[in-house]
Order: sequence, then C-alpha cells, then structure tokens
Amino acid sequence: MGKTRVNPPDGTRRGSPGRGSLHWGLAGIVALAAGPLAASDWDITPRVSTSLEWTDNVTLAPRGEETSDFIGTLRPGISFRQEGPRMDTQIDYNLNARFHASESREDRTTHSLRARNDWEIVEDTFFLETRATRTEEAASLLDPIGIGGSTPRDNLQETTRYSISPVLRTRYGSFASQEIRYTYDEIRYHRSDRPNNDAHRIDFTLDSGPAFNRPFWQIAAFHERENFEDDVDGEFGEVSGTLGYEFGRSARLFGVIGREFNDFATTRDDDDGSFWEVGAGWAPTRVTNIEARYGERFFGKTRSLSVDHRSRNATYRLSFSEGINSTRQRRGAQFDELATQLNRSVDELFDEFTLDQISVLLALSGLTEEALVEDYFFTQTWRAGWSYDTGRSVFNVNAFQTERESETRSGIGLFEDNRRNTGVNASWQWRYGPGTTTELAVGYSLTEYLDDEREDDRWFLRAGVTRDLTPDLTAGLSYRHQRRGADAPENEYRENSIMGTLTKEF
Repeated sequence: MGKTRVNPPDGTRRGSPGRGSLHWGLAGIVALAAGPLAASDWDITPRVSTSLEWTDNVTLAPRGEETSDFIGTLRPGISFRQEGPRMDTQIDYNLNARFHASESREDRTTHSLRARNDWEIVEDTFFLETRATRTEEAASLLDPIGIGGSTPRDNLQETTRYSISPVLRTRYGSFASQEIRYTYDEIRYHRSDRPNNDAHRIDFTLDSGPAFNRPFWQIAAFHERENFEDDVDGEFGEVSGTLGYEFGRSARLFGVIGREFNDFATTRDDDDGSFWEVGAGWAPTRVTNIEARYGERFFGKTRSLSVDHRSRNATYRLSFSEGINSTRQRRGAQFDELATQLNRSVDELFDEFTLDQISVLLALSGLTEEALVEDYFFTQTWRAGWSYDTGRSVFNVNAFQTERESETRSGIGLFEDNRRNTGVNASWQWRYGPGTTTELAVGYSLTEYLDDEREDDRWFLRAGVTRDLTPDLTAGLSYRHQRRGADAPENEYRENSIMGTLTKEF
C-alpha cells in the first residue's frame, strides 16, 4: 500500500465537541492527535474507489413496477494512523457519491467516518478517549431496505455520533484498583425527523486486587441521563456490590446486590428499586468459558447465559440476555458485536472488509440499526454462532432471535414498536490464490410486528471475487440478489444486481 508519512506539527490546536455537527466531533480528535505528546509519525493513505452497477429494480419497487438502471459510484477516501507510546489515533473517511443513468432523483452524496483517539495524558493514571462516526442507514423498517447502497433515497438517513470520555485510574497497591469515568455522547440525525439526543454518564468501580487471592469483590455505581429533543428523556442510576470466590482456575461463584434509581417513560407501576443476582462461571479448559446469571429486578426475573469455546480453527458462541434499554443505547454497538461474531477486532473488521461487505454482514446478522421509534424497550436476545478458519477458507454461521416490547405502548401505536426478529445466515470467504479472494454470503430473516398482523421475510445472497492487480490496485466483481416477502403485495420486492469495482490506494 502506498502511504505518506507526515511528522506532527509542533503547535497544539484546541477543540471540544459541541452540539453543532460532525465538525466538532472530528475536530476534537484531530486537535488531541496533533498535540506535542504525539511523538510518532503519521501514516496517511489516500484512496479512491469507483464502481459501475446494473440493477433490475433501482428503487426496490413492488412486482410489476420495477425499473432497471445503471449506477456509477465514486468514493474518494483517506485514512490516518498514528501510534505512539501514549497516543493512538485512527481516522477513516469516505465520500460516497452515487449517480444514476435513469433515476436521477436517486442521486446522492453521503459521508462515512470512523475515528478514535486514545490519549494517556498522565502515565497509568489519566486518560482521554474520543470517538466519532458518520453512518448511513435505513430510516424505517416498514419501507424498502436494501443491502450495500441499494436502499432507496427516500428511506435513507445519515447519523453522526461522537463522544468524549476522560478516565481516572488509581491503583491502591495490591489491595484494589479504582476507575472513574465520565462520558458525553451525542447522536445527531441528518435528513431525518428523528430527534437528536445526547447523554451524560459517570461510572465508578472499585475492584479487589491480587492481595485477596481467591475471594474477589467489587463496588460499583453509575448515573446516566439521556436527553431527546422531543422530551422523551430518561435517567438511570445504580449502586451495587459484588462478592465472589474462585475455586481454582476453572470455577467461580458470585452474588450481586444493589439498588436502582431510574426515571423513564413506562407503563409499569415501578421503574426502580432493589435488585439481586447470583451467578456462576466455569472454564473447564483455557479456551472454554461458560457463565450464567439469575436474579430479580423491578421488572421481574433476569437471566443471562454466555458460552464461548475456541479451538485452533473453530469458535463456538451461545448467548442470551434481557433487560430494559433505549434505542440510543443500542445504536453504534453493531460493529462491536459483528466483530465479536467474526472473531475479529473492530479495526480488523474495517481493514478486511469493504463498507458494502460490512453492510451485507450486518444485515445477515440482524445487527442493522434500530428503526424510527425513540423509546424504552424490554428486550430479549438469543444468539448462536460458529466460525471455522482453515487458513485459506473462513466459514461463519449465525442464528439469532430478538424480541422487544415497548415500555410505553402496550399493543397500540406504531407497529414498529413491538416486534420479534428471527434469522440465520452463513458466509464463506476463500483465498483462492495470491491476491485473489472469493466470497459467498446468504441469509434469511423474519420480522413479526407484534402490534399488527404484518410479517416480513427477507432473503439475501451475495457472491463476489476480488483480485489485487498491483499492490495498490484492487478489482472486484460481485452479484447480489435480495427479496422481501410480505402479507401485502405492495410491500414485496425483488432485486438482482451486478457490480464491478476498482480501488486505488496512493
């Protein structure tokens, strides 16, 4: 890859994230990264990607109303990397411009950004973490949703999210370690009716140190306030204590007691109170870990399960979780969960896959963003996954079911509120030879809208091949098929697409 190395400037620029726009979130990261502590050089990689696509249903219209079209795409982008002894910065930006030969009203220009900066200001004591993202996603589950860039313009919105988090860590010898963290997090929507929102959160944890050997304990507390522009606000707080014991290296038992202090929109008689939880963990081998929890909170019984096993080539995962959260709490975490499913870090995910490929994987895994309704929900989620890596081939199979129930609407209101989403998917990536990779991905999902009799099922299939023509030039060819079945014919669609892509790094 062609990269330009640039020494950091001597001066320091100051910036702080505000309520204005993406500019402030990115400016904060760049300002921190440009400080005098950034002693290492920058790796800068400009790139441009262009593609030509033919589709037989450019607006994902119902059967009999399809229109074919040719689509040209231009994606200039740039990446910044800086790794120093006390600062780590990564910034990836792309401008996405789509031009349609026939349906010019579908032309659009959007932005994508993923940026982070981790700064160790005082060695082993004071840290500052900054994040910023810009994403494009569907505005409503009820309207046509495509994979890759195929979602029609009328159902698209862009989202900017940025956060800044100072962290203070203190170690009290071998007795305990303490962390105090404050986080400001803001989400802003573009070309959307959704309300912008922000959150302030402070966390405190005091964990037992090695002096306690097998017994372990924790004292923890947090307080979070979420603010929406349409006044759907919420406040959450908790104080808890944990006490446990490790039986050798393979088993542990623990119990948690605490109290919640909440204030959010709900039809329940109580929205807070005391809680308890007991749990057990078992690690029969170094590559196997099982943990189960059972307890009671103000909304009833709570249960969770996590099973993880890794061998030389394979990974197996099973999990169940439930609880009350808001749509804003669920946003932005899909990349982390997808990376976990694929046994990769988030950085490896974006280094290995293109944005179109990540969009397909998110859709196949049921990890697309929450739709239009801003509210608080009781959510239950099952997930199971298997991956196998032979060195040349990587196989992934995932199954999931998520059910959510609105805390404020009991069977009335928008039927995007309460729903059950069930799906399964599989993918295969094969390194055919030096510089050549093929991929095949297929998936099925069923969305049941529990406040209405509507059911939508979606099928995806994508097959493609990429070839490194030179160290800095990559070509790709892919085929896509997608369709949605529904109770009403006007909600159904099918689409086939063929796309050729050329990507150049400088």
